Amino acid sequence: MRNIIAVLLFALTLTGCANNRIDYNQKSMNLSLGMSKADVQAVMGLPRRTDVNQDRERWIYWNPVMMGFTPVDNEQLAQDRLVVTFEDGKVARWGNQTLTDDMLEASQKSIESSYKVMQQGSPPK
Repeated sequence: MRNIIAVLLFALTLTGCANNRIDYNQKSMNLSLGMSKADVQAVMGLPRRTDVNQDRERWIYWNPVMMGFTPVDNEQLAQDRLVVTFEDGKVARWGNQTLTDDMLEASQKSIESSYKVMQQGSPPK
């Protein structure tokens, strides 16, 4: 009887250490271009963070990482970060979009706005 109780306690202790990670990369295989936000939420669940500007909306997913025995919930440290980008309310792309992608997008916008100003000519004095 003592052995059974010891085994049950050990099993319960191990379940507390179970890995609760969500495999976002695996889930993303069910995404497709043109899906609605509701469809993405049904596949991926709620995003951990959103990033919105006038041209697009991003839903960002990641799992906490373990530092020793401590879970650290930090998007920048996550090794499984997945970003779903919506344009006009539909999926335009998804994957591991990084800070470099954000900087490229910002510089592209800056170039486009500079080009528009140049086309309009210099303002009258």
